[in-house]
Amino acid sequence: MIADSTPHPESLPELLAAVARRASDAHLWTMAVVGLGGALALGAIMGRAGWTVPAAALAIGAYGAWGIADRNLNARVSQPGGSIRVEWIVRTARAVAALVALLASVSALAVIFIPLLGYWNS
Repeated sequence: MIADSTPHPESLPELLAAVARRASDAHLWTMAVVGLGGALALGAIMGRAGWTVPAAALAIGAYGAWGIADRNLNARVSQPGGSIRVEWIVRTARAVAALVALLASVSALAVIFIPLLGYWNS
């Protein structure tokens, strides 16, 4: 067994990246497919009134998609002579997945914190 010599993550983005990079391919694909498929199915069933559960599922799916894109990008960068265009497409997909995961997480957490902070409709 080889000891893990990577430094401990110091922030939430570093922690999330480290967890995604240590996950197996099957785990990342499961998160992506179940999360994105679940968000679509729950969104169709629940409609606009129940947007929080699909938002949480979308965040999980986008996190899995980010991990897949990150792994693909690392494999492409480590091999010289790859296509710059394909690398740019993978970088864009990774950025979009990160943005979707961030926005979906914030919108799902807003349901918890907005009632705690109060409705600013005085």
